[in-house]
Amino acid sequence: MLTSRPIHYIVWRFTLGGAELVVQQYAKAFGEQQDLFAYSIRRPTHDIFEGMRIETEVGEDSNWRCYWLYFQYCRRYRDDIFHLNNPGPIITFLTLLAGVRNPICHLHGTIYWHTNLQKRFRKFFWNMVSWFKVKYLAVSKHAAQMFTKNVLPQQPSIIYNGIQTDTFLAKSHRRVTLNKIGYAGRLYEGKNVDLIIKLFEEVAEDYPQLELHIAGDGPLRSQLEQQAEQTGFADRIKFLGFISDMPSFYSSIDAFIFLSAYESFGNVLVEALLTGAPVLTSEVPVFKEIYGEEKDFVLGDFRDYKTISENFKDRLTNYSVLAEKGYAMIETIQEQFSIEKHLSQVKKVYEHY
Repeated sequence: MLTSRPIHYIVWRFTLGGAELVVQQYAKAFGEQQDLFAYSIRRPTHDIFEGMRIETEVGEDSNWRCYWLYFQYCRRYRDDIFHLNNPGPIITFLTLLAGVRNPICHLHGTIYWHTNLQKRFRKFFWNMVSWFKVKYLAVSKHAAQMFTKNVLPQQPSIIYNGIQTDTFLAKSHRRVTLNKIGYAGRLYEGKNVDLIIKLFEEVAEDYPQLELHIAGDGPLRSQLEQQAEQTGFADRIKFLGFISDMPSFYSSIDAFIFLSAYESFGNVLVEALLTGAPVLTSEVPVFKEIYGEEKDFVLGDFRDYKTISENFKDRLTNYSVLAEKGYAMIETIQEQFSIEKHLSQVKKVYEHY
């Protein structure tokens, strides 16, 4: 056993998201040797633990009832280990108020409020949380720095997200020609998929063989499809929706583009690089934790479209150089971001209790 205490994974909702799928990995890795539980504060959208050795319980979609049910759950198991995944201040405070003695707060994001009202409200609860002893983990140095700077003067331990590297490595290959550029992720505000379509529109006439493949779904899909229709190159812009076989998707493209406004990590960049695909990104600090100081991968600040566009065209012109740099990253990425390394680090955290 990892520890004599059962472990409870707390997420906002069982769904096909980032933090939730990390918990799925924990269930697969630790379920045979440890008593595991998972709690969905809101009602699930997916059964992400089917066939795994982990007991699950779910709350309600009603705001106050979901908090009350979770508080009762915490009281019932307060002597166990609670691994909170991107919980926010209210859930963290309720956990501690209920008397949970072994809390782990796993930070998966960098944005804690969007308005001054949210800041005052949430900062109040984070200050309440600071009265208690909590073990903080962060998915990157950048995420840890943002928490320390904006939320609480705590120093989270850094545990990078882990990737099942074997499935991506099996699809790895050296790129030679540029025929497909790909994006993967949610079609949400802040992901800047509209900028990607705009960039493609600028170069589509000069690269008649080039296609843009967009994997993922979200509330902006219809809006983005309308934008694609207006470019005049809609037949070369493919909206693929949710894809279950991501290794094959990355293997099928010749470059991966990701112009997000902010990220706490960047799983999609790691996955693309594991297949040897070069990446083109916005200038987000955490991305350098993945690919280091490789300047050819950076297009610039997403707010400076002129620079983004100039650099994008330059990278396409010098694609052979870009492709070799992507392929050369495989070994480094594999060593740094394997699921085995991640699980080993998390295991050491549990063994402390």
